[in-house]
Amino acid sequence: MSIRRGRFAIFAPLVALGLIGAPGLSRGETAEPGEAFEGTRSLVGSYLAGRFARAQNDSEEAADFYRNALIHDPSNELLLEQAFQIEAARGDWPRAFKLAEDLAGVQKQHRMAQLALALRDFKANDWKDSEAHFKSAGSGPIGELTSALAIAWVHVSHNEMSEALASLNLPKQAEWAQFFLRYHRALISDIAGKHKEARASYDLVYGQDGRTLRTALAFARHAAIAGDRKKALSIIDAHIAKSQGDGHPLLRSLRAAIESGATLKPIVTTASEGMAEVFYGLGEALIGEGAVGVGVLYMQMALYVEPEHQFALAALASAYEGNKQYADAIKTYERIPVTSPLTTAVEIRKAFNLNSLDKVDEARQTLSRLLDTDGKAAPPVAPKAAEQKAAAPNPASELGELADGDDVLRLGDKGDGVQKLQSALKSLGYDVPTSDGRFGVGTRSAVMAFQKKNKMRADGVAGPATIRAIAAGGGAAPAPVAHAAAAEVEARMPLTVSDKLEILDALGNILRARKLYAEAVPHYDQALALVPKPERRHWVYYYARGTSYERLKNWSAAEADLEKALTLYPDQPLILNYLGYSWIDQGRNLKEGMSLIEKAVALKPEDGYIVDSLGWAHYMQGNFDDAVRYLERAVELEPNDPVLNDHLGDALWRVGREREAKYQWDQALTLKPAPEDEDKIKKKLESGLSAALPTADGNGKQAAKAGESNQK
Repeated sequence: MSIRRGRFAIFAPLVALGLIGAPGLSRGETAEPGEAFEGTRSLVGSYLAGRFARAQNDSEEAADFYRNALIHDPSNELLLEQAFQIEAARGDWPRAFKLAEDLAGVQKQHRMAQLALALRDFKANDWKDSEAHFKSAGSGPIGELTSALAIAWVHVSHNEMSEALASLNLPKQAEWAQFFLRYHRALISDIAGKHKEARASYDLVYGQDGRTLRTALAFARHAAIAGDRKKALSIIDAHIAKSQGDGHPLLRSLRAAIESGATLKPIVTTASEGMAEVFYGLGEALIGEGAVGVGVLYMQMALYVEPEHQFALAALASAYEGNKQYADAIKTYERIPVTSPLTTAVEIRKAFNLNSLDKVDEARQTLSRLLDTDGKAAPPVAPKAAEQKAAAPNPASELGELADGDDVLRLGDKGDGVQKLQSALKSLGYDVPTSDGRFGVGTRSAVMAFQKKNKMRADGVAGPATIRAIAAGGGAAPAPVAHAAAAEVEARMPLTVSDKLEILDALGNILRARKLYAEAVPHYDQALALVPKPERRHWVYYYARGTSYERLKNWSAAEADLEKALTLYPDQPLILNYLGYSWIDQGRNLKEGMSLIEKAVALKPEDGYIVDSLGWAHYMQGNFDDAVRYLERAVELEPNDPVLNDHLGDALWRVGREREAKYQWDQALTLKPAPEDEDKIKKKLESGLSAALPTADGNGKQAAKAGESNQK
């Protein structure tokens, strides 16, 4: 540890705890709201602000603060590592590579820094240095596995197939690692023309785990290309049979291609695609095991190599959702081509993210548009050539003086120059997601497409030659359709019944979450109209409509739907809980209702909301000792819910534990209860509970909340 880092480690926690004054403020002073806090410009202040921003998943702010901190202490290992991780997680590779070089300079075996440098050299066709960096990253089980897989694809890149396969011989690796080694052996064997060896490896992979979608797709393609159509279809059908519905859209798409006799390619055809597959596969596994931070870095590395890797994009977007980075998730989903079979699923996820950003109207429009188009729109009529020529902007006018200079624009750059480049590319018909002045992956893809069209080196860097070629108007992108939305409609596969059910369910759930129950019901009506013979998997639509009816105080319709849902799925805790509590709340079927809730708790004993239902049911029947027992357990499971804390306070008061009751009510107030509940809790704190036994007092909320968790 350097002296600087040691000093940093001493001061940082003291400032965080308020034991010493933050730089820029003397004792007793505070920063006024809206006033710039001078402390964030200092070393310690920038570091702490960066950590806070990162904890809030504000990666752009965090990156800015870490950059400022490094100005003060550019050799600080802790800062270098944190800054590198945040830049790599954002996919800002020019900055990440510079930080990786600095970090590797002070920590030679730093795995993530060495992996980043290895991928940089791999893309630059610098095989020797790339392999050296990968070897330096080979510490620990994950590092050793990553290194072996990546080095294999380095060998493939310059046609050393025997060496590639030899690098995958790691007999001492654990069985979970052997899964990845066998999978990549199969991929490389196919490229090398060793199809028997590929089949043997696929058989081992599929025998070890036949549930993984990516490997199922790869095996099915391999079998179909080898002429074993029966095996290919059996793999697909087995996977679809395990799903609820029509199966994954990529499986359906592949099945249709095989049945039509279309020419297929292996799932990986180049060394670059194979390298991306390494980081996607391991990244997905890491995220699944809870190592989200490292998993996101691996996903970004996969996308650095192959920016349009659909599985990596979807997995990265899902990780953003888990971190409540909804805007980042939407941007990532939008990078998946509209021609992808994943389009419907992507649009549904985008709608949920828009709803989480309180953009409810946009969410509804996104889902409604899926139903309205459904692949039925007529292809648009392309304008006449003369009209196109007259209407087309002049790219040279967009670029202005930029075309006469020596500027180089690349991934990560920002400013007017980038915005002019984006506008010029758009005027030529290239797909640039936005003209925001940020050189992102979408802009890079458009530059590469232009370069390929004009037989230039397709590196995605807009140097002087590329900029002048764009300004000259050469290589306009082919435009088979007149509008992007029309292209999306034309490309999308027709919706299946399962697709429509998912869309309608998403619409209903968004409206239910917004307490727009009357608007939600018609969507569930439409969904159930598509189901001539309900099966177990359709319980969710009856349940959702039933809970909506209950909130609308249409109990007869609610009860019918909830009982139908229970008939379809007798052991579903959410139905048992909601129906059982509703009966008790109304003073009906008390014994049967209690039995349903007890069964729900037995099936899902770690669900605090369901345990609360049982406690509150005991409370309503005057069984206060039992109520306290279950309500205490419910609060242990869900300590941050105001309703549950309020319930426990009521029960404690009834058994004479008045001081503890007031503590729970006070706790409930700190958890921001609904306004009507807040008023009731304040009155109880002032004068306690009346002698009369209260009614449900809003207990239906926790049943609804438990129900909502199943729908997300």
